[in-house]
Amino acid sequence: MRHRLGRADVAGVRVAVQGLGNVGWNLCRLLAAAGAELVVADVRAELVDAARSAFAAEPASPESVHEEKVDVLAPCALGAVLDDRTVPALTAAIVAGGANNQLADEARHGPMLRERGILYVPDYVINAGGMIQLATERLGLDPADVDDRVRAIGATLTEVFERADRAGVPTSAAARELARERLAGTP
Repeated sequence: MRHRLGRADVAGVRVAVQGLGNVGWNLCRLLAAAGAELVVADVRAELVDAARSAFAAEPASPESVHEEKVDVLAPCALGAVLDDRTVPALTAAIVAGGANNQLADEARHGPMLRERGILYVPDYVINAGGMIQLATERLGLDPADVDDRVRAIGATLTEVFERADRAGVPTSAAARELARERLAGTP
């Protein structure tokens, strides 16, 4: 929000949530509590009806939710939803969601999003909290460390966005390069 729309809050921001499973539902809950306007889509009509009731959400078709006039598209269901058909039809300024592998072809669709001026928030960065939690549990690290590391995801995303802007590359490419550097232990 801060990088693309120049604001940190979501009050009044229109967000389309694609998929109302555990991740999508909880995202709706948090966004509604923060004052966002929701558009929701899921193949299960009963979940869409429940979201309409719980969050005053507008329903959308799962096949065309990417075409809704929103500020943010949050894919929270299937992967590969950003493809040759959907990317040209996007109206959102930002794509940021909980689904894995949102780009059908990273080398093709990352640049397409950048060319259209759409900020893509790489899924493996925005969703790193789950892996941080799992790694902390398995390694027996201090649970307080999880919170600090999860809070650092925002700074990592800022670094990804700024690198992408400086280099004129898609955020997916900037995130991949940053991940390689961190795994290799280089700055």
